[in-house]
Amino acid sequence: MKYLRDLFGRLRWKLTLSYTLVTVATLLVLELCLIAGIGLLVINSNILPRALISAVDFFIVPQVAMYLDQPQPDVESMAEWLEVASTEGITFHSSQNPKISFRLGDLDQSLSLIVLDQNLNWLAGIPKPHNQAPNVISESSSELITAALNGETDPDRISQISDDLMTIAVPVTNDDGKVLGIVVIALTYPPQGSLIQLLSLVGSSLIIFTLAAGIVGTIFGFFTARGFTKRLRKVSSSTESWSQGDFSTFIQDRSADEIGQLAQQLNRMAEQLQNLLKSKQELATLEERNRLARDLHDSVKQQVFATTMQIGAARSLLEQDSGAAREHLNEAEQLSRQAQAELNDLILELHPATLESKGLIQVLKAHIADWSRQNNIASEIIILEEPHLPMEVEQTLFRVTQEALANVAKHSEATNIEIQVSGENNGASITISDNGKGFDVTLANGKGIGLRSMRERMEALGGELRIDSETGQGTRITARYKVTD
Repeated sequence: MKYLRDLFGRLRWKLTLSYTLVTVATLLVLELCLIAGIGLLVINSNILPRALISAVDFFIVPQVAMYLDQPQPDVESMAEWLEVASTEGITFHSSQNPKISFRLGDLDQSLSLIVLDQNLNWLAGIPKPHNQAPNVISESSSELITAALNGETDPDRISQISDDLMTIAVPVTNDDGKVLGIVVIALTYPPQGSLIQLLSLVGSSLIIFTLAAGIVGTIFGFFTARGFTKRLRKVSSSTESWSQGDFSTFIQDRSADEIGQLAQQLNRMAEQLQNLLKSKQELATLEERNRLARDLHDSVKQQVFATTMQIGAARSLLEQDSGAAREHLNEAEQLSRQAQAELNDLILELHPATLESKGLIQVLKAHIADWSRQNNIASEIIILEEPHLPMEVEQTLFRVTQEALANVAKHSEATNIEIQVSGENNGASITISDNGKGFDVTLANGKGIGLRSMRERMEALGGELRIDSETGQGTRITARYKVTD
């Protein structure tokens, strides 16, 4: 059952069944309309009266003429023959038609038939009346009977339909054309028997044509749906390759229909995605270069600058105080080693080993202590709440602090700094305050790679960098990062 449900749930079989149903339904409607049209045409025309006159003239008139064309008409034998004809039927044999059967009772159960002589005397009839044939001869049918007695054979003059009753009067003549009598038939219109036969014919034809249409519709729908599903499979195969990052595959469908248009649009989308991916890779390369430039500026450059200052101080003290000069040279050597370690980290594209092993707070304390000793500036670090952040965020906050301290050493002429670290709602903030000479923030915006690199680093994380400073009032830099939902 599940297999059948899955099978007929596929697009191919859905389309096949829809084609079959549409074909069968259309054919049924057309057949019903055609049959209704034919029925109305037959009922509203003189086709049935003409057919009945032809049947009576062919089957009945010759037999009745045989019984009447005698010196003494054999009425009794004619009545028996009519009774047999109404129940068992009349079989006619000829060289052209070996066997044709006709039964009066098949026409209509309300049929009345009488045979009249030239003087309109009743000779025989079906059903047998006692004295005369009621409902057959009436004032409305007198014109038909008169025309038949005159030997008229025109169907329009010897037949009439009125009040749901069809009446015909057919003349009975001998070989010389002499009118021996007339056969008068009256029955309801349209005949009930003919309607039953028509419905039977319609029912059988509907079954046959419906089966044929169903088979044709199924075959046509199957092969049409097969073509659609084959084309959709190409689309699915290409999109599967795109989902795995391979945009070199394109949908091979040049049709002008909706599926072909969809294929062309998807191909253009894949080409645009391929170009976008290439641009993204180029942008990532450029961003990585910028990151390396910032890292070199924030770490190696600052340490080389500090090393240069230590060597300069040692050179100036070399002749006056060799011990102090030796200390400056030791600091320069240590800074040189740190610069070498930073270069190794950048080359290997690794996070600072100290951050990975010790965490942001411990690394900050160690770095600030070294920086304070190297630059002879008093420092204090205050931890309000230790933050717990991803390594990428900790590295950025460390680099920003490192750059801020380097700016203090180069430009501020400060004698004291304070670093405050706080965890804030799954985020963090670091504030570096000094008592230096300060500067005009509006004039400094956009100048100097140091401030710009700090701001870029924080904005890349979705954080912010705030700089508060006035000339002669010192400087306060706050780097704030907040986790977004």
